[in-house]
Amino acid sequence: MFLMKKLTLKFSLIAHIQYFIIFIKNIKMKNSLLKYLPFIFLFIFSACEVENEMTDDELIEAIINSNEKVQILETDLPIDAKNTLINDMPDDFFDNGNLAPQLGYEVKMRTLDFLFMGEKSDDLYFDISGRELERSKGDDKKRDDGKGDKDDKKDKKKNCFYLKYPVSLEFPDGSIVEVADRKEHCESLKKWHKENPTVKDRAKFVFPIDIYWASKDGKQEYTISSHEELRELHQKCKESNDKKRN
Repeated sequence: MFLMKKLTLKFSLIAHIQYFIIFIKNIKMKNSLLKYLPFIFLFIFSACEVENEMTDDELIEAIINSNEKVQILETDLPIDAKNTLINDMPDDFFDNGNLAPQLGYEVKMRTLDFLFMGEKSDDLYFDISGRELERSKGDDKKRDDGKGDKDDKKDKKKNCFYLKYPVSLEFPDGSIVEVADRKEHCESLKKWHKENPTVKDRAKFVFPIDIYWASKDGKQEYTISSHEELRELHQKCKESNDKKRN
């Protein structure tokens, strides 16, 4: 596999050089050379890019270790990266992100999972175009870093129940905030953790809360009166998903 990749890169570089030679031969006047210099540099630059192509593992490490990272907003991400967050991480939200110039994006996520609300979730990585980068299967480091593979993220998509807004959140300092929708829910958690980066305790719901349980028979509404009831419902959802997978 490695040999094939090397050969592919070598042939790509040769092809670029051949195109360059043909291009030069077609320039009939010396003065024209200056006009076409930008195209010449483009050929050379693109050839170097191919020569320096990295695997996803290598690119992730390069992004992590980059000393030139700049902070970005979620709106700064390429459209493909945004779609990945929406489709593959429905229970998580964008906390903060960085761009490593010429390498790609590093995205820090937090979870809206009812039992672990506000905790740090998966760190995601994307190349410059917005393609999600994936670590090799069996790489223990991805587990330690919270970077699961696609199977992990597919499991997160199988929600059994959803919040009925508005709900009230109680933060570890005793403050209570009512949120009207998912966006306010995410922003409140993000704001609190940003202002209290060293606090490990999580926000909690102020009970009772109403939820929608999704099933093949449609959407049913339930009232949850305690954290224990919420935990039982969460376990029921997990068992239901396990049965479907088996």
